[in-house]
Amino acid sequence: MKIFTEKRGNPKTSKNEAHSIILHLAPASLSGWNVCKFSTAGCRDSCLNRAGRGGIGAPEVNTIQLARIERTQLFFKDRAEFWARTYWDLHKLERQAQALGLGAAARLNGTSDLPFERIKPELFTDFPSVQFYDYTKHLSRDNLPENYHLTFSLSETNKAQALQVLERGQNVAAVFATKKGQALPNSCWGYPVFDADLHDERYLDPFGIAGLRAKGPAIKDTSGFVLNEDGTQRLSLSAQAAYDSLWQIDRTTQRRSLSA
Repeated sequence: MKIFTEKRGNPKTSKNEAHSIILHLAPASLSGWNVCKFSTAGCRDSCLNRAGRGGIGAPEVNTIQLARIERTQLFFKDRAEFWARTYWDLHKLERQAQALGLGAAARLNGTSDLPFERIKPELFTDFPSVQFYDYTKHLSRDNLPENYHLTFSLSETNKAQALQVLERGQNVAAVFATKKGQALPNSCWGYPVFDADLHDERYLDPFGIAGLRAKGPAIKDTSGFVLNEDGTQRLSLSAQAAYDSLWQIDRTTQRRSLSA
């Protein structure tokens, strides 16, 4: 079992200039272990885990899904073997990149959100020539290795955190309802938007919002995970009512606190 998917086997990394690989685990708690601590209902429903070939057939008979579950189980059940195979793949990446005269890049959380800089800090010094990068919903992942880049990922519930990230000069990735082939909005919430579908090398991005077009299950999402082109959340009537209700509860709590 390979730990990483090679560049040609993934529609995002295949667009990269660097020789790239990506690690796909079974997202959220699909494997029996939670690898996405800050996942939300919207991101779980819209996860790219079920996009493309990963969504063909029922999960129990889809070989891609079974491989991701097996890989995740290996990570939790036999960490030594998992890292042995990971190092094998990364050494192979370095050799191939050198032979091709390209840079080497590895995305560790293709369908997960694990803090690998804490789980295996020596990984980054053992492979100094590899540019590691990821998306994350962890707000406080800092003191990163020099060769590890993170882009904060917007969900239907963390806009306030996303704005904090932007205010401190770091990038946020957001999914828009923009259709394939159509231009993304030029700006959102007062920040520039750039087309993050052109490649997956987030460490090369300019400052702003990494705009992604809804794909797979996200095309039909109405939880608020996907943004309209004006930066508002795309919500169903029931989701809007739920958010309005939460807002009213929050306002009531604030008034009680002020009057106490």
